[in-house]
Amino acid sequence: MDINRVLGRAFVSVVVSIDLTDDEYIDPDIATDILEPAVAYFRTLSEEGRQEVASLILECAELEENPERKRAILDLPEAIGLLDED
Repeated sequence: MDINRVLGRAFVSVVVSIDLTDDEYIDPDIATDILEPAVAYFRTLSEEGRQEVASLILECAELEENPERKRAILDLPEAIGLLDED
């Protein structure tokens, strides 16, 4: 597996785990503070780069067996601004 896929899968795993954790375990404001800097890097990508990251995320969704995690992964590209237009 190439490094981009490994990094993409690791990012997706962390983000979805944070997203699906009960608020009593991870404060939503802290979760946002953790994720915002990472998400900001994606916004610096070209449209082509954002689409490539979105495709990697969707590949992760195809591999996910847990329905709740799969739904969260499918929502991720839009949630982190990959599908926003310039």
